[in-house]
Amino acid sequence: MTVNDPFASFMSVRNFSALDGLRAISVLAVVWSHVSGVHDLALLNQGRRGVDFFFAISGFLITTLLLREHSRSGGISLRDFYFRRTLRIFPLYYAVLCLYCVLAFVTLNGKPKGVEFWSNLPAFLTYTSNWFVNADHAGDGVTFYFAWSLATEEQFYLFWPPLMVLALYTIKKEWALVLAAIALLSLQVMAAPYRGTVLLATVFASLSPAILFGTAFAILLNNRAYFSLLYALLGNRLMAPAAGIALLGFLQLDAPIIVTPFVMALLVASVCVRENTALHPSLQWRPLALIGTISYGIYLMHMLAANAVRPVLGHPFGLDVFVGTTAAVTLAAYLSFRYFETPILRQKARFAKDRVMESEGIRPVGQGLITGRADRAST
Repeated sequence: MTVNDPFASFMSVRNFSALDGLRAISVLAVVWSHVSGVHDLALLNQGRRGVDFFFAISGFLITTLLLREHSRSGGISLRDFYFRRTLRIFPLYYAVLCLYCVLAFVTLNGKPKGVEFWSNLPAFLTYTSNWFVNADHAGDGVTFYFAWSLATEEQFYLFWPPLMVLALYTIKKEWALVLAAIALLSLQVMAAPYRGTVLLATVFASLSPAILFGTAFAILLNNRAYFSLLYALLGNRLMAPAAGIALLGFLQLDAPIIVTPFVMALLVASVCVRENTALHPSLQWRPLALIGTISYGIYLMHMLAANAVRPVLGHPFGLDVFVGTTAAVTLAAYLSFRYFETPILRQKARFAKDRVMESEGIRPVGQGLITGRADRAST
């Protein structure tokens, strides 16, 4: 790595130190959208778009890790990839789903929402709720409905890595991956109007534009020639805050569905292309980074926390509900990460030690877990 070679510097970074901060902002936005109520300022009603921000981060990071594995070893181990993803995602997901089943049996047994939950359970179990669970006519909401976003992520994990392997082993050009991402994005746009009417259209409409934009940026930045072109724009230290301000503006204006995910992916790329943007000090703030570290648990458990806090406060929405929910779910997610998820995550190192350490940010046992700086853990 040299100061005069930004591409070499970028390729040498093992953990993007700003991503935990972005994850924290994303999950806090989602919690805000579910418990704060309706606001006069349009921007404050856009918290649900935090899920898209998660998608942009995921698309960029997963694609970058797989491309670097290919550059380093000459191949991509799908077996190792799926083993790591399974250990990271499945245990907590199914543990929380089991808790929802218990609560539904105890509190919703025989009630319409309970019947609805049990009818949707096969979709929750198979990560297909984004295809088969419809909240449009659900009255006061669908129990465990947030699983749609996790289904979208799992489906991305299922089809994108094999598609990468196919393209890299046949065409052997990274631009083919960009074309694949563009083709998938086009299918998503064309299928969106027919979502819910034809299953195949619903499947394609469920693709996330934010994930696909994130993958496209990752592919381009992994190539020296394309990196040099993009770095002329993204390499400026002020590009990240400029992208952040633009994102807030587009959210306030409720910009077209394709525009906002693109700007989200642009922001993700701008904080990864160099490790010292003007946003890094804020995104590396320890409390924010901690929330980003445990964001998966926060996302899975935030409605449980909200439903525990609401009776205590006596009303379902408001700033105090947001603060109380955030405090309660952060504690629960921290305990889950430390005592439930971390012991499972350490099993990755036994399976593929060197690769796992690089892609997942795990140090050898006794040295803790890292992502970004050496005191934070990967989600």
